[in-house]
Amino acid sequence: MQLLLSRAGLVLNPGQVADLVLAWRQVAGLIASLPHDRPLADDMALAFRLPPPASSAAAPVPIAAPKKARAKAKPPAARPKAKSKSAAKRPAPRKQVRRRP
Repeated sequence: MQLLLSRAGLVLNPGQVADLVLAWRQVAGLIASLPHDRPLADDMALAFRLPPPASSAAAPVPIAAPKKARAKAKPPAARPKAKSKSAAKRPAPRKQVRRRP
């Protein structure tokens, strides 16, 4: 296990190495429980194969040229005026409801 860790460039403390060893044993047990007596063609992952795209090898996709910038640049928008402090504290006027007699 130390060889695998050094090749991967991992620096683990002894507790982490122990956890990794236990996890590896569980994974190895799961792999051993998989049936290996069937041919690879019976695997469900190989049941649906998509044909390669016909146009990918024949014609490369052209790259669009960047669009030219406009001749005149628009002036920057004017900044909105700041509201006064008294206007900011005032609540919005309430809508009057007309009551029926």
